[in-house]
Amino acid sequence: MESKITRLLIKLFDFNLEANLPTYFSSLVLLSNGILLALIGRRHKALGNKFWHWLGLSTIFVFLALDEMIQIHEQLRAPMEKLFNTSGLLYFAWFIPYIIVTIIIALAYFKFMMRLPKHVLKLFIIAGVLYVFGAVGMEAISGMHAEVEGQYTFAYAMMYSFEELLEMLGAVVFFYALLVYITSEFKNLKVRFKPKKNKENKVAKA
Repeated sequence: MESKITRLLIKLFDFNLEANLPTYFSSLVLLSNGILLALIGRRHKALGNKFWHWLGLSTIFVFLALDEMIQIHEQLRAPMEKLFNTSGLLYFAWFIPYIIVTIIIALAYFKFMMRLPKHVLKLFIIAGVLYVFGAVGMEAISGMHAEVEGQYTFAYAMMYSFEELLEMLGAVVFFYALLVYITSEFKNLKVRFKPKKNKENKVAKA
């Protein structure tokens, strides 16, 4: 009985497994960020401001949410390792293309970031550092350990757990940053969900 409970708890909470509570939480936060970014973009569009950067970020976060759920990046691991024959810090080679894309996005968004309010920019930077260090930095460190010691050690479990926690924290800080931006930039913003109009009511009114 105890072994069944233990296996269930591991299945539910192990940060290295798919389709469990940590995965759902991370995906939900990332998707929520994507939704908030889309709302900000639409608001700027309505005001006649530049909005494509916000919608671009929204697309990125929706992809990250999907990636977190179905582990798209894991599909890149084998071909990248075969292509570059990686070892050490690059043992888990899937993040090589992700690093390249991240650098390109950072360069493309530099001017956009510099136009943000300073207090929001600081939160964006903190969120980005936490998320990238977790997703790439800790992944590189744990990969170097896994190459030598294997992936079934207590140290490796602590590393990938810390990695996922950093990613979650970065996503949560970014969510907070977006709320701060919305409340400071759109003080009169109201979100309403309009109910569908009943066709019968339309006929009656006519």
